[in-house]
Amino acid sequence: MDRVLTILEVSRKQDYIFSSKKLRENADRSNEIAYVTGSEFFRESAKNLYDEQRNMVYAGGGHTVLQFDSADQAVAFTRAVTEDALRRFEGMEIFAKTLPYDESKTPGENLNALSAALERKKAFRQSSFRQMSFGIEALDSLQNYRPQCAEKTDREKIPENLLAPPEGWEYPKQLADLSGDNFIAVVHIDGNAMGNRVSSLYKNCGTDWESCRKSLRRFSDGIQADFEMAFRQTVQTLLTSDYVLTPPMLPIRPIILAGDDVCFVADGKIGLEGARIFLEHLTALTNQEDKGSYAACAGVALVHQKYPFHQAYNLAEELCSSAKRYGSSIDKDGRVSAMDWHIEFGQLKENLSEIRKDYETEDGCRLELRPVTVIVPDGVNASPAGQRSYDFFRAMCSAMKNEYGNIARSKIKDLREALKQGEVESEFFLQDKKVQDLLYHGFTAMHRTDRERADIYREMFNNGGKLYKKAFADFDGMRRCLFFDAIEMIDHCDFLEVVE
Repeated sequence: MDRVLTILEVSRKQDYIFSSKKLRENADRSNEIAYVTGSEFFRESAKNLYDEQRNMVYAGGGHTVLQFDSADQAVAFTRAVTEDALRRFEGMEIFAKTLPYDESKTPGENLNALSAALERKKAFRQSSFRQMSFGIEALDSLQNYRPQCAEKTDREKIPENLLAPPEGWEYPKQLADLSGDNFIAVVHIDGNAMGNRVSSLYKNCGTDWESCRKSLRRFSDGIQADFEMAFRQTVQTLLTSDYVLTPPMLPIRPIILAGDDVCFVADGKIGLEGARIFLEHLTALTNQEDKGSYAACAGVALVHQKYPFHQAYNLAEELCSSAKRYGSSIDKDGRVSAMDWHIEFGQLKENLSEIRKDYETEDGCRLELRPVTVIVPDGVNASPAGQRSYDFFRAMCSAMKNEYGNIARSKIKDLREALKQGEVESEFFLQDKKVQDLLYHGFTAMHRTDRERADIYREMFNNGGKLYKKAFADFDGMRRCLFFDAIEMIDHCDFLEVVE
């Protein structure tokens, strides 16, 4: 039987989603992308040219792969779908590519060739121009100064596929609803080693196209369901935690839930904990198709409400990539879930590498421990990470918070400035007795159980050693500060406990 494969992809998804500064509309635009690449839209636009059972291969992450009996059918379907999408959703950019199925190649080789052909097509895209304004319309400052629309049409008519909030609760519709301290957290999460898992599916299916097609569909559907489940469980954990809620408004809202590509926004003070809780719930799930568990990395950008949202998302993406690189340095198979974050105090920098230049001390040490591991599964050697873990940061920051009242807040802030000068200069500042006592928290954060501490004390007693009470330690051949991350986040991070 003749067979041709077609791939449809919404390109520049982030530009489309974040072209509005309205939180509710960001979520709506994400929903539109999922809708345009799904069966319901195909049935509406292509009518009898589409049958889900016969044509769908798999869908997820803003793209869809389909099969047709002929190139003519594929072209007719693509024309109908893309024309309808471009008419109804201004600013959306869709690419399509069709290739004949090569029976001399495996299903995996055919699908890889299709993806490569689409990437080549995108690389040669023509310049994109569109009429922004005729110069006489009222402009909407919340829509990047595009002309104001008299009313919404198609956006309100499409099916609502976004996750519903728990009964009796609402997702915030604007950023001002999220945060009391003016900071919001933009969290980007991306699954680890998904490409390797797809390659394994290709290998297991051999030359059987139908087997491969069904396996990919189940795998893709499983990813979508599991990542959505992890978000639902994250929200439920917030509801049962000691976080002070203001019904009916939730302190979190999903923006993108496209397969293993996730973005949500939250109250700035629970951004790190929200990412940590999501990763913990996700790694407890198993994809029913390949029987594999999940790992993922998170980037968290903590910014003021008026900070450009698209720029905050780009920073969160960069931070997620940084976390992935760190996780891969510990385990090349991608089994480590890691996190990186940055809190923006108003210093606008072009990218993460420029931002991190400010975290080098005057004597060449590093102020930050992050990125940090969040979950290291059994079978992976966690020792290379040392204290570069979220558990260590959490324990250290909690201990610092507990010092408020015992030591002047100004002294802790002064310690932060001293640390920036480097290890030698900070040693002089740490001669203050009360400030020096803070160093003990490094020991308690490293050894959090009574048994661990007892073992260290016993070893010291037997061998005549001393407690490690230094502000800097060696990691990966570099001196890094144990305290700075905790001090920087001390007023901007709440740690959540589940209330029984």
